[in-house]
Amino acid sequence: MIRTRRLKRIVNLADLSKQTASQRLSDSRRKHDGNLERLAEFRRYRREYAEALSHGAAAMSAAAARELRNFITQLDRSIKLLEEHVERSDQECQTDQETWRDESRRSQALADVLDRSQRADGLRQERADQRELDDREAAKRNR
Repeated sequence: MIRTRRLKRIVNLADLSKQTASQRLSDSRRKHDGNLERLAEFRRYRREYAEALSHGAAAMSAAAARELRNFITQLDRSIKLLEEHVERSDQECQTDQETWRDESRRSQALADVLDRSQRADGLRQERADQRELDDREAAKRNR
């Protein structure tokens, strides 16, 4: 019984670790999704401004075209940085997912050990109860 009580505490701690890992995974996925959305948005902006430059270059002044090209260059730099963020956040998601899997497996293994321990405790208790009943029956017969 004492072993089972200790195991319950350990299982509870393992479940808490699993929940923490799950929350971390959820947060990193949300961050990664946000990075992907921003990257797609910046790429869309870049495409729109590039189209505006190519279609309206004849109607623009040279200074306006130069400013637009500079702006597109800035967008390219931002896109490059966002691609790096996306790569890092993807790696973070993979790491957090592996951590969650490990914690999940550990939690399940401990839960299995606890279950076996509880079943063993139940069998021991049944045997003790049966011995006590047998002893009472034997005492009644001896009287």
